[in-house]
Amino acid sequence: MKYLNLKGNISQNIFTHLDVRKLFPEEKPATIRAQLFRFARRNLLTQIKRGLYCFDLTQIDELELAHHLYPLSYVSLETALNYYGMLPDIPAVVTSITTTTTKNVSCAFGRYSFVKIKKELYWGYLPVLLPHGNGYFPLAEKEKALLDFFYIRKVKQVRDLRLNLSDMNMARYRHYAKQFPPWVETIHL
Repeated sequence: MKYLNLKGNISQNIFTHLDVRKLFPEEKPATIRAQLFRFARRNLLTQIKRGLYCFDLTQIDELELAHHLYPLSYVSLETALNYYGMLPDIPAVVTSITTTTTKNVSCAFGRYSFVKIKKELYWGYLPVLLPHGNGYFPLAEKEKALLDFFYIRKVKQVRDLRLNLSDMNMARYRHYAKQFPPWVETIHL
């Protein structure tokens, strides 16, 4: 496998070792690993973590990276609320929801938190395409992000929170709230 073949066959900036193996099935896995290591050593690509690579560090979107760090997750809580302009504070950690183990990841691109939620509450997210059209990340809908925030952070009152709820679909919020434990549904906005 030559670098130009790799670059020509992978359209996304962030990719995995498995992505490369699928594109070059005739190559042995050990050969692919060795080639990726050599390409990284020559600064043709960057290894983000074991098995995860990117071509251009300047094109990494932190929300897309969250999806690659923990594929079975979607961006939610403070990160999604800030993305939508509902929470003015910029979170120091990108927070995502998962049904597997709660986990914190720190890397050169920032800090990431993956919070476990019940499988029955793992829904209400949509894929968001990146501006350059070269990737996506799953993001909670506004109403689901707010409910996830209340549920995970155990928020009982919104009085002291600086939330901008002007663009909220209240009918959707009430519908979604019925899926959560009763105490979440009783939070008054």
